[in-house]
Amino acid sequence: MQLRGTGGFPYKHAAFMRHTISVLVENKFGVLTRVSALFSGRGFNIDTLNVAPTQDPTTSRMTIVVKGDDTVLEQVTKQLNKLVDVIKVQDFREDEYVDRELVLIKVNVDAKTRSEVMQICDIFRAKIVDVAHKALTIEITGNESKVGKFIDLMDPFGIRDITRTGKVAMARK
Repeated sequence: MQLRGTGGFPYKHAAFMRHTISVLVENKFGVLTRVSALFSGRGFNIDTLNVAPTQDPTTSRMTIVVKGDDTVLEQVTKQLNKLVDVIKVQDFREDEYVDRELVLIKVNVDAKTRSEVMQICDIFRAKIVDVAHKALTIEITGNESKVGKFIDLMDPFGIRDITRTGKVAMARK
């Protein structure tokens, strides 16, 4: 049985939950490799991974979204905390964080469909960032639900290309 999550992320088992983990690390060579190897070594597929420097150029924040059993993920979190270059690990729970994703999507349009696509963009507060004769390139930011619904609405027009940043998240506290 394969279930589908918001925005097209497949779930193999309903018992597996999606976890959003924030990892503050030292901004050094090889840290990303060590952190991602820890997940893959435990059989976790990383759904999304976003890494960028913080306001302190010596540190970076990794936002990792994975599916997995709570117990096993707790062990991975403990092992992350043992890595030398890891400063802080947070496994975000519902309502404990704010998250966003940026998506660029190129959609087919013609004289008949152009205005309809533009209206949907207005409703979702998406920005048209490039206009071509037969396509529009659109930028949308939001949570997974908003982005997933927008992509679903664009699908009938014909999606030429899509790129996603993956989730970034920040604690509410």
